[in-house]
This record gives sequence, C-alpha cells and structure tokens, in this order.
Amino acid sequence: MARRPPSDPRVTDLRRYRRERERAKRAAPPRPAAPNEAFFGSRPRAGLILLLVIAVLVGMWLLQARH
Repeated sequence: MARRPPSDPRVTDLRRYRRERERAKRAAPPRPAAPNEAFFGSRPRAGLILLLVIAVLVGMWLLQARH
C-alpha cells in the first residue's frame, strides 16, 4: 500500500494561486482617493516645514536685494 507523503506548506499550486489572485483583482476594484484626505498625506508637520522653508528663502532674497 503506497503511503502519501505529508503535505509540505512550502509547495504552492500555481494555478490555484493565479486563480485566487485574479478573483481578488476582480472583487476589489481600486478605490478613489478620499475627498477629505490631507494635501500632504499623513505628515502633519509638512505644511509648517514648507512655510518655514519659504520664509527662509524669502528672507535670504530680501537680504540679498538690500545689498
């Protein structure tokens, strides 16, 4: 009587994997960006840093224009 070897979890059935991947693609279409999403994404201090950089550049430009 031939004994079946134990199932190895590292071995993957590629047909089943591809079929599941295609099913997941069809089931969940990409969502559009949320309308209330922040302009700078998840970085709450990005606006402050941008304003600081702009202020420094304007200050340097004004100092250069005076001399």
